[in-house]
Amino acid sequence: MKYTTKLTPLILLICASSLHAEEPKERDEIAEKYKWDLTDMYVSTDRWEADILKYNALLPEIESYRGRLGSDGKTLLAAIHKMEEIEMLISDIFVYAGLKSYEDMRVGENSANFSRARTLSTKYNEATSYMRPELLAIPPRKLAKMISSTKGLGIYRHFIDEQLRMRDYTLSETEEKILASASDALGKFSSVYGAFNNADIKYGEIVDAEGNTVELTKARYAAFMSSTDRRVREDAWKGVYGEYERLGNTLAANYEGHVKARVFQAKVRGFDSALQAATYGNAIPTEVYTNLIEAARQGAGPLQHYMEIRRAALDVETLQPWDTSAPIGEETIKDVSFEEAKQIVADALTPLGDEYVTTYWKGFSEGWVDAYESQGKRGGAYSWGTYRSKPYLSMNYNGTFSSVSTLAHEYGHSIHSSLAAEAQPYTYANYRTFIAEIASMTNEAILFQKMLSEADSREDKVFLLQTYLDEFRGGFYTQALFADYEMQAHAAVESGKALTKDSLNKIYHDTHIAYYGDSVQMDPLVDSTWSRIPHFLRNDNFYVYQYSTSFVAATALAKMILIEGEPARLRFLNLLRSGSNDYPIELLKKAGIDMTTAAPVIATIEVFDRMVSELEQTLKE
Repeated sequence: MKYTTKLTPLILLICASSLHAEEPKERDEIAEKYKWDLTDMYVSTDRWEADILKYNALLPEIESYRGRLGSDGKTLLAAIHKMEEIEMLISDIFVYAGLKSYEDMRVGENSANFSRARTLSTKYNEATSYMRPELLAIPPRKLAKMISSTKGLGIYRHFIDEQLRMRDYTLSETEEKILASASDALGKFSSVYGAFNNADIKYGEIVDAEGNTVELTKARYAAFMSSTDRRVREDAWKGVYGEYERLGNTLAANYEGHVKARVFQAKVRGFDSALQAATYGNAIPTEVYTNLIEAARQGAGPLQHYMEIRRAALDVETLQPWDTSAPIGEETIKDVSFEEAKQIVADALTPLGDEYVTTYWKGFSEGWVDAYESQGKRGGAYSWGTYRSKPYLSMNYNGTFSSVSTLAHEYGHSIHSSLAAEAQPYTYANYRTFIAEIASMTNEAILFQKMLSEADSREDKVFLLQTYLDEFRGGFYTQALFADYEMQAHAAVESGKALTKDSLNKIYHDTHIAYYGDSVQMDPLVDSTWSRIPHFLRNDNFYVYQYSTSFVAATALAKMILIEGEPARLRFLNLLRSGSNDYPIELLKKAGIDMTTAAPVIATIEVFDRMVSELEQTLKE
């Protein structure tokens, strides 16, 4: 299913107290203008229930096309239209339930409704499971004639080609139905982890730099890791990682179940590996994945150089894990109000044109954004919506520059969804995951580049270079490391090995060393990093490598937009508007980037290397 995130002064000291020092509020204590408006989807749960009744009534209608898809073009077109009608409805039902659940995961009714929606979506998958096998059974010449001779069917040519591409990995109708029926159960490992990671886990309390005892939360963790107080950083890091390590055996068992489910699904379809299944499903050559990891490992020198610069700037004998995000200069952008953040991002995105910025502001006035952390709210930041809904985005804004950057990032997703929905029919309005992170990271890259170009003091430049390099490290190197680990974990299961806390810790330990060498002290808790990464439990696994490839593409696109100007801007917007009307690799080629070669990855590492050298030189001034 297609379920679809001139600058004002650089120094923004809004108030003496830190915004992230406040206790998370209850949701009803947050002003309405800082919460999304889901009434655009459903004004009440009763309306949502009414759509469920409608969905249950419509679903059997898809059965009437069974055995008839190959009869003639009109029948095939009618079946596709009926499939889309039902799919749009279940998408609305599912996403609304998910968004409501994520508002406060302590609310049992909303969690139960989300579970119901999952079950309903499974029924859709079951009901339509016959369609791909039937479509593949139509003789190629006959299908081509049906498409060319039936008015309205031609628009689905690429959609049909995508189904045909899966011919070798599609099972019989009966087998497809069995897999569809099992999808909910096989996906429960993700649900288990989500409930644990967003509702159940508690990190205790720590004493902040001002001597206040405060609850350690996910949102505060990021802020504490940027503290100038090394004791605070260490306490926060150990508070979070220690809890995951304590529960490592349980988390390992759950993760092993998830990996085994993905390996089973790949094997039963005839793929050589789960990795091949994931990349082929997105029309990406597996070599794009493996080449990325090879290039990142070989290009780890600049990363280790940056860690050494950090160690020297912090004047510590050994760089510890809790030092890797510590400020190495004055934090010149902090305690930024959300209203100021909105304007900063808008000003930075002006190179993308008036339409882009107008859409950005429209999102605030139309209630796309859920801004602040609250009790029980799902952690992290994301953009989610459907073809007929607003492209909602959620974050836990805390006043740091990282939060400002997150706002730009998630808006990249939402504007991407908005432009694609406006330009494309439903079939192509969604976009492949390989493309999904490019708009968001391009926004971030443009934000950083513009601010860096306008920095007029050593302090501003050091802060921005450090911030950019940390985002770069997180978006490119860290995600490549995660992808490396994920590939090894799946390969272990495929070779018959068990995944335990100890074996997973060892895989992560060795992989971390491959990237960081001895530039960061290997505290034993580092080994448990795998257990706190929710993306490893996604049902569309092998997702994280696409953060790295997206960072590569975004780095190139931002450079082209800022240097080349209008032609590059138009190519970028065309990429966003294209949705999934072509394969990801081809869409990127049209935008000016060939991801089938190593050249863009190598160029990205060179950019990082130059920035590291620039920071080193600036620190000497």
